[in-house]
Amino acid sequence: MKKHLLFLVIFIAYITSYAQEYSSPEVYNTLSQKNFYLLNAIQNDNVIKEILIKDDILSEIFKDQKDAISKVLKEDSKNLDSLISPYIFSTKSAKKITENLYRIFQDSKKFRNFINADIRNSGAYILYNDLEDQEFIQKIWNLNAEGINHILNTYGKGKLPQYASIDSVSYDVTSDYYKGAVKMWSKHIYSETKEKQTWFSPSLNLALSLLYLNHRDEAARYEPLEKLENKKTVENIKNIDFEAFPYASILILGNGPENYRDRLSALGKLNIKLGVKEYLDGKAPIIVVSGGHAHPFRAEYCEAIEMKKELITEYHIPEDHIIIEPHARHTTTNLRNTARLYIQYNIPMSKAHLVVTNNGHSQYVSSNNFLDRCVKELGYLPAKIKSRINNTAVEFVPLKTSLQQNPLEPLDP
Repeated sequence: MKKHLLFLVIFIAYITSYAQEYSSPEVYNTLSQKNFYLLNAIQNDNVIKEILIKDDILSEIFKDQKDAISKVLKEDSKNLDSLISPYIFSTKSAKKITENLYRIFQDSKKFRNFINADIRNSGAYILYNDLEDQEFIQKIWNLNAEGINHILNTYGKGKLPQYASIDSVSYDVTSDYYKGAVKMWSKHIYSETKEKQTWFSPSLNLALSLLYLNHRDEAARYEPLEKLENKKTVENIKNIDFEAFPYASILILGNGPENYRDRLSALGKLNIKLGVKEYLDGKAPIIVVSGGHAHPFRAEYCEAIEMKKELITEYHIPEDHIIIEPHARHTTTNLRNTARLYIQYNIPMSKAHLVVTNNGHSQYVSSNNFLDRCVKELGYLPAKIKSRINNTAVEFVPLKTSLQQNPLEPLDP
């Protein structure tokens, strides 16, 4: 009887703990991992999380923020700026956090191993890997803080993002409805905030909630790809002799429709036909189709999904020779996201690949303007652009720098 009672107590404790840890929608974890690898890794490592929670200075920062949030919520106001501001990381607080993270790094072997092994080796911050420890910590924390601030400003306060026509907040931020909704979400998040948490928990939670309530969870959709849409091809890759083909893959770029009726645009369908021609000519063993829910605003259909359907139903391409990349919103991330899948699926990176699209778009991909845009928007080149073998196909070699996360574009980081 005592054994059964002890088991029941342990079981109830486990269930309670599980419920507290996973009370948020599952999509939060995926969004967090893809946008904020550092913070997500901390949250999922109980030893590291405990080290950081116990730190006096970080605890003080957390307590001050919690008090500021409480003060705002007690006011009878629906002003979005005042509701969101306590969650924003100021330049001063971000600097203080960096200094303390580096101090903990110096003092704690466990945290030092966490940074040097887990974080550096993840690839999420590959552009910073050659930096000394202090600057590396500063860069990765600042990037995460800036990413959170960007979401809070864009999907909380309604600040226009770079590509406002497709990436903006979903609601009228001047409406009483939205202001009231944000206040209620903030109250709910505050009510779930524990006495002791990581210093970033409230801000990260609100940022993820804003993406969720705005239906801007595009970055998490269709994951995990390797177990869902891409499963058959991932299983088939080990059977492919890539040396038997001139190219490792054919990447077909999307061309989003401009209305809510069409699943594929006229040029999108042309791109598919052009890519199939290269495939049937034996250029590569795999077709990659790339395009997300980008056009029009909050598009219902995912372009890569629709392109895959077209390949199978209209051209009879075997499903286990098709990879979808359903998140890209621009040509820059068509190549970047595809490179990430090549790395994940062990598709040759040193071998050339083909990117296929209509004549005008193909000319752009092979131009210096496209390379300049990659550097400006991504901070690096996701691929080496080589020869344009015809009017609609360009050779490229993917680069590992594509692993770098970009939470400043949270719909496709």
